[in-house]
Amino acid sequence: MDSLRITGARTNNLRDVSLDVPKKLLTVFTGVSGSGKSSLVLDTIAAEAQRLVNDSYSTFIRSRLPQMPAPDVQSMDGLTFTVLIDQRRFTGNARSTVATATDLASLVRLVFSRVGEPSAGYSPAYSFNDPSGMCPTCEGLGTV
Repeated sequence: MDSLRITGARTNNLRDVSLDVPKKLLTVFTGVSGSGKSSLVLDTIAAEAQRLVNDSYSTFIRSRLPQMPAPDVQSMDGLTFTVLIDQRRFTGNARSTVATATDLASLVRLVFSRVGEPSAGYSPAYSFNDPSGMCPTCEGLGTV
């Protein structure tokens, strides 16, 4: 399935909304205030994604996590790993990337270190904070 199919979303001000959200693309939801953007993204898609992640943990761990109710939606098919980037102003620095802001950087480095024959040999070396992984010209600041 190449899309996330949402059928009958009824969270907050959504009234039986159905749509397909394409996968493997950056998707942006826009609209006037009160049109249901946050209800769809935060209270429907992200809530279900978090609930699915929590369900994958053991009962011991789940009992210590906040309990997430299922979103008010008829069905949601094709939901996979989801990254939610908050709406608040980002307070990173010149070295911050989407990967570092979402805590995905370490997982990406791990993948690079395990696929093929990595030139640096181990995953921390693929960090711009490690001298063996940073650009020698700009020292990992991304100015070149």
